[in-house]
Amino acid sequence: MTIGLVDCNSFYCSCERAFNPKTRGRPILVLSNNDGTAIAYSREAKAIGLGTVFEPFFELEKRIKKTNTAVFSSNYALYNSMSRRVMTILDRYTSDLEIYSVDEAFLSMDGHPDLMAHAKKIRTDILKSTGIPVGVGVSKTKVLAKIANRMAKKNKGLWIMNTDREIDETLKQFPVRDIWGVGSSTAAKLEKLKIYTAYDFKMFKNDNVIQKVLTKTGREIQEELRGVSCLAVEELEDKVNIATTRSFGKDTYSKAELREAIASFTTVTAEKLRAQKSVCYGLSVFIHTNAHKSMEQYYGSGHHTFISGTCDTVKMIKAAWEVLDKIYKPGMGYKKGGVILSHIVPKNENQMDLLGSESSDNEKLTNVMDLINNRFGPKTIKSAACGIEHAWKLRADYISKRYTTNWNEILTI
Repeated sequence: MTIGLVDCNSFYCSCERAFNPKTRGRPILVLSNNDGTAIAYSREAKAIGLGTVFEPFFELEKRIKKTNTAVFSSNYALYNSMSRRVMTILDRYTSDLEIYSVDEAFLSMDGHPDLMAHAKKIRTDILKSTGIPVGVGVSKTKVLAKIANRMAKKNKGLWIMNTDREIDETLKQFPVRDIWGVGSSTAAKLEKLKIYTAYDFKMFKNDNVIQKVLTKTGREIQEELRGVSCLAVEELEDKVNIATTRSFGKDTYSKAELREAIASFTTVTAEKLRAQKSVCYGLSVFIHTNAHKSMEQYYGSGHHTFISGTCDTVKMIKAAWEVLDKIYKPGMGYKKGGVILSHIVPKNENQMDLLGSESSDNEKLTNVMDLINNRFGPKTIKSAACGIEHAWKLRADYISKRYTTNWNEILTI
């Protein structure tokens, strides 16, 4: 078996740079929701030691100005769209693709006599089609592919280690604490056994000790280092819980504004549910106050159970509002809210309501809404319950345009 791992370099920063050539060569910083903390740095920003992940933005501002750093608010519509483009390209190269996260995926590389040429072709295709630079690591197992990918980032984006000699030479210079699945506490346990490199871990003879100290997971990692595949490339599984949660741009006191926010969250969550062709039986809503302020704190949450599984946005908004009515406490300044779907099953396994006490899903309406939004961009058509002027919306002072999902924001050449 030969497995490749394709990982996008500084993905959020690369997405911003792809549509803004003026940022090439400049340090880039991407902020979290509400522009609170730093969540992504470009290679140039890391090189000048700009900061660490989750460092508060206000502590970085002076350094940002001195270093001519480009700052962007999180633009998840853009990032998710670019991720889909990358994964669509990868899908052309294999029938075995596992999307591991928004910016990386495992794929089968079996049957290619020249792995370096094949990996280079994938990298070139993605860069040419999307503007996103990626690293490609190739080896015999997932853990080894992860290590190869780390090495690729230091070696022009490509690293192949498919022979025993290539693998051992790489493992001898690879710290054990950097192995995928080995955290700091696990690394400390291994170092007590005089295991300092990935090669030391691979060659450690007492398998029973590894099983005892690191449990089954540790033994699987060790076997993967030895070239024995324990973690096959898998199809992306449907989610068992789906949630949309957001912090509000400012403390929200109005129930009407909370209703709009919860309706918007429900709409997004219902779309995710339909995308995986599932229905849910449970819907939870929560709201809570600002824990960083010296004020009375409150956390409210509630649940609604559907008699028959549903993926109908309108029905779900109605249920979410009923829960909100029960948990809303007047006079409180709410900072965050969310909607969580549970008891999710495939749509073809849905248990129908035989007594007819609940209205049926309006599938024609939701199908037309999804069709329009997929073609013309998210939120082109939505329920009036979501409102128009979102006073509660996230703070995003440095947001870029939705170049790939909104007709009005496409680049003009």
